[in-house]
Amino acid sequence: MTRATAPLRLAVLGTDHVHLPDYLEVVARDPLAALAAVYSDRPAPVAGIRPARNAAEALAGADAAVIVSTTAQHGTLLRQAVRARVPALIEKPLAASAEETGRLAVLLAAAERPVTTAMFLRCAPELREVRARLADRALGELAGVHLRFTHPGLLDDVFTGPAAWMLAERHGAAGAFADLAVHLVDLLEWLDPSAGLRVCGASYLSRSGADLNVGGAAVLSWDGVPVTLQAGWTSRPGGMLLHIEGTHASVTVEPRLRAGAALEAFLGQLRGDLRWEPPTAREIVRTARVLDAVDRAARTEPE
Repeated sequence: MTRATAPLRLAVLGTDHVHLPDYLEVVARDPLAALAAVYSDRPAPVAGIRPARNAAEALAGADAAVIVSTTAQHGTLLRQAVRARVPALIEKPLAASAEETGRLAVLLAAAERPVTTAMFLRCAPELREVRARLADRALGELAGVHLRFTHPGLLDDVFTGPAAWMLAERHGAAGAFADLAVHLVDLLEWLDPSAGLRVCGASYLSRSGADLNVGGAAVLSWDGVPVTLQAGWTSRPGGMLLHIEGTHASVTVEPRLRAGAALEAFLGQLRGDLRWEPPTAREIVRTARVLDAVDRAARTEPE
């Protein structure tokens, strides 16, 4: 007789991020997961779940947590999850600056249970195939890379209501470029963990009425290979693209994006499925430093 496996009880900390519905859908579809508690510092009911009075109460009966608060609240909620010895998946970015990311990364590195950020591009089968081809040097010497991640969220009023905080710096928002390019920089870190990244230049796109950038582009050196990054919230239809040129072959992929894939992979990891390589504390800090360097380059761009 096979013994039944009890579902993993998941606590949701914060209800501010636009990916909250994706995570709730993952839990609803997974017979080995159950939504145990929801904590938010603002009224944001989730059907069928009585809101916890505080984060500690939500974590008390949980096997894992997903943090989908404003970026500014990540530190407080992460510290409580680590203190409670509860594995946690945190929406990106870990923090609004490289300096704060470094402080929180110390918690990640010292945590007794898995704690990482939701970099869902690492889960895309098409990108996993590219990683394998790079490891086998199937493309030869690399000659250039282009990465694009865009969507029309600002045009379609995605950042209104509960998600309006993503337009406000005081809540930890850093603008459209960093919001999406964090995935692209992390992807480069994952595709070749040994390669170094250096920022050569950057430019932001502004829009009347928006306090933060609505997109931008950057040029990087990836161990000497030129890389262009494009990211923003004002492109139709948008999507993600990776193009790599090499001396033996070139590859172009436009993977289907599923934000909930990160939570699926994280829950699988907790059950012993090790097919996902989650971002390490070191990689998260390196990515944050690259984005800080892009920001400095864009703000000092000659007029």
